[in-house]
Amino acid sequence: MSVSTNMATKNLDQVSTFEEDGKCFARIPKKNIKTNGQFDTGRLTATDPSNFEDIVEKLEKYGMCMIKNHYSVQDCEQIKKEILPHYYREESWNGSPFPKQTTVAPRCALKSKTCRDKIVCDDLYSKLCHQFLSESNLFWIGEGLRRGQSGFHLASGIAYRVGPGACDQMYHREDMVHHNVHPARDRYHYGDDSHLGMAVALTKMNKVNGATRAIVGSHLWGPLDGPGDFDKNMEIHLEMEEGDVIIMLGSVYHAASANSSDSERIAGFFFMNKSYLKQEENYHIDQSPEFFKDMSLQAMALLGLHISEPFCGHINYKSPAFHINPALENSGGVRKEKYSQVLFPKFETSAD
Repeated sequence: MSVSTNMATKNLDQVSTFEEDGKCFARIPKKNIKTNGQFDTGRLTATDPSNFEDIVEKLEKYGMCMIKNHYSVQDCEQIKKEILPHYYREESWNGSPFPKQTTVAPRCALKSKTCRDKIVCDDLYSKLCHQFLSESNLFWIGEGLRRGQSGFHLASGIAYRVGPGACDQMYHREDMVHHNVHPARDRYHYGDDSHLGMAVALTKMNKVNGATRAIVGSHLWGPLDGPGDFDKNMEIHLEMEEGDVIIMLGSVYHAASANSSDSERIAGFFFMNKSYLKQEENYHIDQSPEFFKDMSLQAMALLGLHISEPFCGHINYKSPAFHINPALENSGGVRKEKYSQVLFPKFETSAD
């Protein structure tokens, strides 16, 4: 049977499920693709940071591109100084979304002028976002055509401080927050991606201290291709020196790694997305939080002040509605889980 839903769906109808021992399982075709040897991460590195075409080609082919020494150590140290007072963690975090040894500094662009000026407004990053995210489309208006252009804006900018003893984070795609379900592709197709990220190493990052893991080529995977069954030769650790950056498509599966060292590693992850991914009217900028406080959760959600599963629209990983009126978080009918359902994969070899 397929997963039942009374909503529109992009992929639930592609999954056959069954129940066993009180759990719901999804039948997933097993992949048998295996490369010869571990992927050489040097292939991701831009040979010349000024060669824009080379960076674009690597993003199209691998989903990622590393740029060495993009920021100075002085810039990185200044950023760390500016965001230091803003790290926090929720006591409920114990593996999901982060291990208890990880603290985060969300919305860095509001807390660090250097982040905002050097990273968010980075010329190369903006040029790449224009390449992969900006759109120009035609619309019928009356009896004629009009062309409209839409660019990009900051979707998230968070610093992660991964402490000693932290365990592996689970693989995920960044663009899941906007329910971007990708078709399988043999080669890169413009229009598929809604997000483009830049990860900045604010300390040295290596396999021992929890450097981010990523799966090369996973930006071309379809809706039933996932990190539960893949060619391990394509799994890499994004090892970087302070000031190095990784440009990453939002469709790449990635995750923080376990930190088995005796020191913390710090990285900032910034993702831009398409600027039309927002409400047509802005209901918030000219109102104080107090204006919304006595509204129902339903009203606040309809005005854009509640999260879309799993994390879209959060403020410090919590619904804006709960910041405005904390009593709503513990009211009846409010679900605490970030997901409506968890399905466990059952990988099966195709009869073909």
